[in-house]
Amino acid sequence: ISNQKMNDYLKEIGRMVPDLHERTSKSITKGGLKVSMNSPKWEMITSHTARRSFATNEYLAGTPTITIMAITGHRTEKAFMKYIKVTPREHARLLGQRWSNRQSLKAV
Repeated sequence: ISNQKMNDYLKEIGRMVPDLHERTSKSITKGGLKVSMNSPKWEMITSHTARRSFATNEYLAGTPTITIMAITGHRTEKAFMKYIKVTPREHARLLGQRWSNRQSLKAV
């Protein structure tokens, strides 16, 4: 399947999701000029969106970074962390979850 055909299929699926009918703005550079697009979210979905969403969602679910990187093809953790979209609030939530899952800490 070609990348373009896959993107077409993703847009078809996205069109069926009511939450993706919300309009959003996206800035792109075309011919050296910055152009702002305002479209429904489903029109902006691509295989790259799916790849980034997968990486971000798996990271937030607690999957080890090295495991996700093996799937996405990132070579360095620095590049991977720049790639995923995780807010400081989400980092704090993750840390809170990890702390609450620990049984007890030992004094050493």
